[in-house]
Amino acid sequence: MTGDLEMHPLFITIANIHSSVRMKATSHAWACIGYIPAPEFLTHSDFHSVLEARLWHHCLDIICSGLKVAASIGTFMIDPNNCTRYAFTPLAAYTADLPEQQMIACVAKSASPVTMAELDQFGDGVHYPPREGKITLQILYNLCAGGLDPWRLQEFLAAAKAARLNGVQLPFWRDWQFSDPSIFLVGEILHALLKLFFDHPFKWCKELLGADELDTRYRTQHKHVGVRHFKKVSHVKQMTGRDHWDLARTIVAMIAGTAEPPFICAIRALIDFIYQAQSPTFTESSLCDMENSLSEFHRYKHAILEAGARRGKSKEMEHFWIPKLELIQSFGHTIRHVGSLIQYTVDVSERLLITHCKVPFSRTNRQKTDFT
Repeated sequence: MTGDLEMHPLFITIANIHSSVRMKATSHAWACIGYIPAPEFLTHSDFHSVLEARLWHHCLDIICSGLKVAASIGTFMIDPNNCTRYAFTPLAAYTADLPEQQMIACVAKSASPVTMAELDQFGDGVHYPPREGKITLQILYNLCAGGLDPWRLQEFLAAAKAARLNGVQLPFWRDWQFSDPSIFLVGEILHALLKLFFDHPFKWCKELLGADELDTRYRTQHKHVGVRHFKKVSHVKQMTGRDHWDLARTIVAMIAGTAEPPFICAIRALIDFIYQAQSPTFTESSLCDMENSLSEFHRYKHAILEAGARRGKSKEMEHFWIPKLELIQSFGHTIRHVGSLIQYTVDVSERLLITHCKVPFSRTNRQKTDFT
């Protein structure tokens, strides 16, 4: 916020509030229950990330200790009608972007937080078995039972990375009844879909057409009510999720006539999937349609490589090892477990950062000790 004062707020809500109410920031359905510190560790840089992750899990252990007790033995709570009910508090969903999901699931960056897929399997188009919490806990138990001390960081971290873990030895969810990362780590629309579109399919189209040609096509597009008109899209420093959404609406029309039909089919299928995944309600047939769109993308994705549109910083890439591409493979499985994903988007929590953190902070004396 200012100076070196930095923290991560933790927001909570209850899942039995209707999503149309819960997902409005003005409904006051969310509460800020803690500020997790973001300290600087005076150690070798190789250990910074694992120490930050361990501190984060320890903080959530402290904050959620009461919820864990209520989840296992229950507690009496007052409902909106002032009636006393015996309630339980399992962790229904945790909304986070991909790096935070990997930290929560205690896996390395080369592994999926919700499935057993690894880096070289991310582009397969296969839904791998879920990475259940008991699997991760068993690996951690085996490491510690084998004589490794978790605080001998160099040895423990090397063994953890070999097992595709990040080195956290006490996940906060380990003793939270009925809570499994493969279930409560839900797909997130803003980062997993809209950011995926801007970072990959949009760049593939820009590589194919060229930045100037893509700018020209957007600039000469007829203005129409309800359709965003862009003057320049190739070199924009910062875009919002809404900008990404507006680009996705017209990208297929922009590449028509230049790209080969299989290339267009791959992009269109992925755009279809992005739109279908944002539906507020689902049936089994609509879920199958959504999964078929993703399958169609994988059927035609070879055209992207053949066109030389998949590029890294210095050379063409011959694979689709994209973590978010593997993450969306489990969307159908997630929707069947926890409902539509649009209710878990971080759009609301991004707004809560302003209403619950930045605005209150601006009305204090801006000192660390007095902020809370």
